Amino acid sequence: MQTNPNLQIFANSAQSCAIQMMSSATYIQTELPSLTLPEGMNEQIAKLCASLIATKHDVISEIFELSEVSESSSPSNINERVKMIIQWLWETIQEMNEVVQSLQTAAGADPQFSISCLLVAESVSNILNPFNRAAEAADGLPQPQQ
Repeated sequence: MQTNPNLQIFANSAQSCAIQMMSSATYIQTELPSLTLPEGMNEQIAKLCASLIATKHDVISEIFELSEVSESSSPSNINERVKMIIQWLWETIQEMNEVVQSLQTAAGADPQFSISCLLVAESVSNILNPFNRAAEAADGLPQPQQ
């Protein structure tokens, strides 16, 4: 990547977050058949896993394109791409949070759903750490001159 070190830190952190999304989706998909889920939740979790995988692919592709951006590119172009990556990651995290909230509600009504809630909640926390590093790195990038 022909860029400043802060952009490299961002790219590495965003890539780590995307890879963790893929790992979490794979883990959830593997464990899902053995879980007792509230009615309709299987479809919602399957959709979430598809979103995690799609976000991973989108983010990795965009990071690859970002790596081809030279130092001569405008900082506003770089910052727009970085914002887009952060937005994609955040939207998927919000989707995960909605699933966790639904599972928490179901687990509150019936403890048999607690394990499925824990599975998805743990996956969210595993994704939040690299996301926070990526967001922090994005905040550290030089801002374009007004």
